[in-house]
Amino acid sequence: MNPRRVIVWMTLAVFVLVGWLMITIFDGLPPWPVLICFTISHVFFCVVISRVQPYRGPYVEPINQRNAKDWSEG
Repeated sequence: MNPRRVIVWMTLAVFVLVGWLMITIFDGLPPWPVLICFTISHVFFCVVISRVQPYRGPYVEPINQRNAKDWSEG
Protein backbone atom coordinates (compact mmCIF):
# COMPACT_ATOMS: atom_id res chain seq x y z
CA MET A 1 0.00 0.00 0.00
CA ASN A 2 1.35 3.38 -0.96
CA PRO A 3 0.03 5.85 1.68
CA ARG A 4 0.47 8.91 -0.54
CA ARG A 5 -1.51 7.34 -3.35
CA VAL A 6 -4.30 6.33 -0.96
CA ILE A 7 -4.48 9.85 0.49
CA VAL A 8 -4.55 11.47 -2.96
CA TRP A 9 -7.32 9.18 -4.25
CA MET A 10 -9.39 9.60 -1.09
CA THR A 11 -8.99 13.38 -1.26
CA LEU A 12 -10.26 13.32 -4.83
CA ALA A 13 -13.16 11.11 -3.73
CA VAL A 14 -14.08 13.57 -0.97
CA PHE A 15 -14.04 16.47 -3.45
CA VAL A 16 -16.27 14.52 -5.83
CA LEU A 17 -18.69 13.68 -3.02
CA VAL A 18 -18.85 17.25 -1.72
CA GLY A 19 -19.25 18.49 -5.31
CA TRP A 20 -22.14 16.08 -5.84
CA LEU A 21 -23.73 17.32 -2.60
CA MET A 22 -23.30 20.91 -3.75
CA ILE A 23 -24.94 20.28 -7.12
CA THR A 24 -27.77 17.90 -6.26
CA ILE A 25 -28.83 18.53 -2.69
CA PHE A 26 -27.74 21.96 -1.46
CA ASP A 27 -27.72 24.03 -4.70
CA GLY A 28 -24.57 25.78 -3.52
CA LEU A 29 -22.13 25.35 -0.66
CA PRO A 30 -23.16 22.79 1.96
CA PRO A 31 -23.86 24.08 5.48
CA TRP A 32 -20.81 24.57 7.70
CA PRO A 33 -21.52 21.49 9.91
CA VAL A 34 -21.36 19.26 6.82
CA LEU A 35 -18.08 20.81 5.68
CA ILE A 36 -16.56 20.55 9.16
CA CYS A 37 -17.63 16.90 9.42
CA PHE A 38 -16.02 16.07 6.05
CA THR A 39 -12.88 18.01 6.97
CA ILE A 40 -12.40 16.42 10.39
CA SER A 41 -13.06 12.88 9.16
CA HIS A 42 -10.74 13.31 6.17
CA VAL A 43 -7.91 14.77 8.27
CA PHE A 44 -8.26 11.89 10.74
CA PHE A 45 -8.19 9.40 7.86
CA CYS A 46 -5.07 11.01 6.37
CA VAL A 47 -3.25 10.95 9.70
CA VAL A 48 -4.07 7.28 10.30
CA ILE A 49 -3.07 6.24 6.78
CA SER A 50 0.18 8.22 6.88
CA ARG A 51 1.22 6.61 10.18
CA VAL A 52 0.33 3.00 9.41
CA GLN A 53 3.17 0.57 8.78
CA PRO A 54 2.88 -2.45 6.50
CA TYR A 55 2.40 -5.76 8.25
CA ARG A 56 5.50 -7.85 7.78
CA GLY A 57 4.15 -10.91 9.56
CA PRO A 58 6.12 -13.73 11.09
CA TYR A 59 8.80 -15.07 8.82
CA VAL A 60 9.14 -18.83 8.53
CA GLU A 61 12.02 -20.42 6.67
CA PRO A 62 10.52 -22.29 3.71
CA ILE A 63 11.11 -26.01 3.38
CA ASN A 64 12.57 -26.87 -0.02
CA GLN A 65 12.04 -30.62 -0.16
CA ARG A 66 9.22 -31.98 1.98
CA ASN A 67 9.00 -35.72 2.42
CA ALA A 68 6.44 -38.02 4.05
CA LYS A 69 8.10 -37.63 7.45
CA ASP A 70 7.59 -33.82 7.37
CA TRP A 71 3.88 -34.22 6.54
CA SER A 72 3.23 -36.58 9.46
CA GLU A 73 4.93 -34.29 12.00
CA GLY A 74 3.06 -31.18 10.88
